[in-house]
Amino acid sequence: MEKKIHASSFDEIIDRHWPLGVKKTRQRIEIYRVLYSAKEPLSAAQIFQALLDTKSSESYAFSTVYRNLLAFEKAGILVKNILSTEDNALYELKNETHRHYAVCLKCHRKFPISTCPLHHIAGDIEKTLPGFKVTGHQLEIYGYCPDCADISAEPAPVSLS
Repeated sequence: MEKKIHASSFDEIIDRHWPLGVKKTRQRIEIYRVLYSAKEPLSAAQIFQALLDTKSSESYAFSTVYRNLLAFEKAGILVKNILSTEDNALYELKNETHRHYAVCLKCHRKFPISTCPLHHIAGDIEKTLPGFKVTGHQLEIYGYCPDCADISAEPAPVSLS
């Protein structure tokens, strides 16, 4: 989950992507850094744990992390998803393009899907439902990752009674 970020390059990233009207605080910058470094969407609890793991001199309360995530969401730099396989909302920084994920049913890792098959369908939906304007969508694919596929393929024990 760790990308190496050099201080000067991260400062440039922050300057380029920081939303107008959102105050820059050390805690918000650190939360942004965790989200920027993440390879998959994270829950608020995972973000909180990542902040604690950094051994920063800054102290964090879970409620502060959650409030800052809400501020990022309102500012439009964060995507909040609730996958049906998760108990909590997951957060990730908004990119130029949105992402969909294939989710492993065993280990729950999320693998980004490189394309969005739903872009082609949006026009058909608007034709089928006149006046309906598609503004977004969510797609979840379930299965087993390569590490878990072998485990799930094992035959069930046979009862000889």
